[in-house]
Amino acid sequence: MTLKVSVVIPAYRCSQTLESSVCSALSQTVSGIEVIVVNDSPDRESQAILKRIARKEPRLTVIALKKNVGVAEARNRGVLEAKADWIAFLDSDDLWEPDKLEKQLAAAEKTGAQLVYTAAACIDKTGKKTGKIFAVPETVTANGILSGSDIITSTVLVKRDVYLAHPMERSDLHEDLISWYRILKSGAKAAGINETLVRYRISGGSKSGNKLRSARMTWRSYRYLGIGFFRRAASFIGYCVHGVKRYWL
Repeated sequence: MTLKVSVVIPAYRCSQTLESSVCSALSQTVSGIEVIVVNDSPDRESQAILKRIARKEPRLTVIALKKNVGVAEARNRGVLEAKADWIAFLDSDDLWEPDKLEKQLAAAEKTGAQLVYTAAACIDKTGKKTGKIFAVPETVTANGILSGSDIITSTVLVKRDVYLAHPMERSDLHEDLISWYRILKSGAKAAGINETLVRYRISGGSKSGNKLRSARMTWRSYRYLGIGFFRRAASFIGYCVHGVKRYWL
């Protein structure tokens, strides 16, 4: 069977949600996938969960890192081990609908896109849908995502070679924004599927959940990307407006 997609899941102290996330990846309708969990500084409970699943599921590979390296490097380690041409990212507290990858591969073939993202339905810490939906446009640009990115990492399907040219950096910043900006800036085409194919968990302790922390990290991410001050300021205003519309309107 031809391997089509490698799913990369970074895991860190997530035993309560890890199994459901991994199983949502393994339950995809598309054939020819592998799931790579990078257990970043593994705890006993998470390791036990993964070992139990792996005994029954040969498509699962577990990489246990001896020390915590951060989410960016954990994802990169998974991509380096991946064997498929396409990479799909899934955070260990998010969930996929069964036909997520199937629809993304079809969209990639139809549009010629190297990066495909989807809409997401928000869930709370218990997994219950909140009613909030993050819709997405048909496409995005590098400059556009500076003023508010619609790309949630758990929705992304990206060509492996395109990602490896611009891997994630700086887990202390918005590592995903940095990578998507550089990928789009390089000329890669992006396509959005405005269907809620991902259930995205909102947590107050996460980067996205803590709005003040997220805003500070966004500004610092602009600086890291070398964005000039005036453009940085204009983008930040756009980012704030985008955030208000997304989370409160």
